[in-house]
Amino acid sequence: MSIPLTDHRLSWEDLPDSVHDRITAHYGRVDKAETVHGERPGFAGRVYAQRDDAFIKAVPLTAPSADLALVRSEQRAAEILHTHPEPTPAPVLLWTNTVDGWLILAWELINDHARHADLGPGSGDLPFVLDTLGWLAEEPITAHGRSAAEHYNRVWAAGRVLLDQPATLPNPRLYRGALDGFDVDRLDGASLVHTRLGRRSILVKDNQIFVVSWSHWCRGPWWIDLASLAPHFIAKGNTPEQTDEMLGAAVERWPEASAADVAGVAALEALHHRYLAEYGPKLRSEEEARLAVACHEWLAYWAAHRLPALT
Repeated sequence: MSIPLTDHRLSWEDLPDSVHDRITAHYGRVDKAETVHGERPGFAGRVYAQRDDAFIKAVPLTAPSADLALVRSEQRAAEILHTHPEPTPAPVLLWTNTVDGWLILAWELINDHARHADLGPGSGDLPFVLDTLGWLAEEPITAHGRSAAEHYNRVWAAGRVLLDQPATLPNPRLYRGALDGFDVDRLDGASLVHTRLGRRSILVKDNQIFVVSWSHWCRGPWWIDLASLAPHFIAKGNTPEQTDEMLGAAVERWPEASAADVAGVAALEALHHRYLAEYGPKLRSEEEARLAVACHEWLAYWAAHRLPALT
């Protein structure tokens, strides 16, 4: 079967019979399957079956059009959720299987009634989001995996493109100052780091937070997820000052985070979102541009209050 690499996922009907058979052998007759559309190939959707309902992904492992990076990212998500099944604030990974060159993963179905978290000022979701941030900051990791240094080295690879085009940046001196002497290798640690926290990856159901999209997890310092989520608060209308206060409310030791390293990460995140707005999928360019602006506001605030020599 040829797997089309399009801007949307496959439907249930597009999957091979062998995948259908493996899923129905586990869950019983499938009464309804709803595709959740996205930019990556394969199937992802809500499956309502005779014995249970689940959120299922099926991605090709060996087809000519298989996205091996996607496959590995899905396997990484499965690894960390198996290692930290409880009380990780994530849907429970229920079952994995392979058949005829396809990887199948099934999670508990929460997003039929869940919604994306509201990160705006005064939102009733904020206390629950902050509690989750506090949990992540204190959660040690025992699983072997790549470090945050490796993750941000990849982010920096794209950022360097924009540093070589200073006219594209609102304040090139600020970015160069934040990155001058910044050592990505310092971003090592023993905490579980999500790295992709944002409105899209934080779901709310019955006042409970579920963090999804764990495929880029790594080991790193306790403060990284706080710092990388900060621009998402700002993009939704919170001021940098309010955001700083919220992070302190989430984790008391937030003021102890290395000011220089937080600035370095903020600069890299800003460059990353600006790069994606320019060169990434057009479908997400406006959102990425807004996040790039929010990252810049966060970096400028952080530098002015913690590293005034940069401003």
